Amino acid sequence: MTSPFGVRTHDDGDGVARLVVRGEIDSDVSAAFTEAIMGAAGQSGVSTLVIDLRQVSLLAAAGVRSLLEGHVEAARHGCAFRVVNTQGIVERVLRVAGVIEVLGVDSAPARARR
Repeated sequence: MTSPFGVRTHDDGDGVARLVVRGEIDSDVSAAFTEAIMGAAGQSGVSTLVIDLRQVSLLAAAGVRSLLEGHVEAARHGCAFRVVNTQGIVERVLRVAGVIEVLGVDSAPARARR
């Protein structure tokens, strides 16, 4: 059984906001996912938005669309945008969709690089 969809926002310091996402990102939750990304990208003082997908078990086309819309919104606010901790089916979907470079996808654990 998969966990229900959810998003938590963390302040990583130095203008970095991290959205930690869990569950399945499909058409049923894509509007809420997009709203969370847009809200974080528009926050004052945020210079980098990191979308952490470590706990995501499924990424449907609607979720890819949410990420792309978030990328555009972040750029509109002058905010860098990165997607981290992709693995398994989530990384494969992003690769097949051809958005790895556009979204700044990094499958290596973000915390390990610090």
